[in-house]
Amino acid sequence: MDLLDFIFPKTCVSCGKIGSYICRKCFSKIEFVGNPVCPECQRQAIGGKTHPGCKRKYGLDGLVVATKYKGPVRAAIQKVKYRFVWDIHKVLVDLVADSIWRYSLPKNVVLTSIPLFVQRKRWRGFNQAELLARDLAKRFGEKYQSDLLVRVVDTKTQVGLSREERKVNIKGAFKISQNSNVKSQNFIIVDDVYTTGATMKEACKVLKRAGAGEVWAMAVALD
Repeated sequence: MDLLDFIFPKTCVSCGKIGSYICRKCFSKIEFVGNPVCPECQRQAIGGKTHPGCKRKYGLDGLVVATKYKGPVRAAIQKVKYRFVWDIHKVLVDLVADSIWRYSLPKNVVLTSIPLFVQRKRWRGFNQAELLARDLAKRFGEKYQSDLLVRVVDTKTQVGLSREERKVNIKGAFKISQNSNVKSQNFIIVDDVYTTGATMKEACKVLKRAGAGEVWAMAVALD
């Protein structure tokens, strides 16, 4: 235990027990995604690859998710997002890293993240998806690019919106930053939660229209 842990001890996000962000008892309650699923239809898919019948010209090529968005994982993600306990992301990174063997990812990928609108990031002080992507890139020994995508529209939250409303809300929200060359490169876009995939798909579309190769989505949890 370091000095900070002694002064500000970690408490379980689910039950409040002192010692770690997710205690052993609550960890046993986490619902893992045992079988990879297609990012389009969310039915079982070998290695997480998009089903041939679900393929879209500018669509995602696959999806990596570690757990269901329930219980301790939901509590941990919300702590990061809304209570600014940013170092919980290290626990979430472990969950993804321990599940990666199930997925047939492309080689030589660049990890990036779903960006926040500039004013929102300034207010919050960090982007949780960026923290996840940076640490996952280190864990996998792959490249990481934080400023690849830029959020040009301050969209309202996707929470509570229908599938179609999410598509409309996020449309045109991203662009590729200046001087970024994505042609023929493979990318993994990282975020904390994958629901309908509208945000990831919009980011993917921007990358593929600029000439990117394979583009996968990666999230801690599937909602």
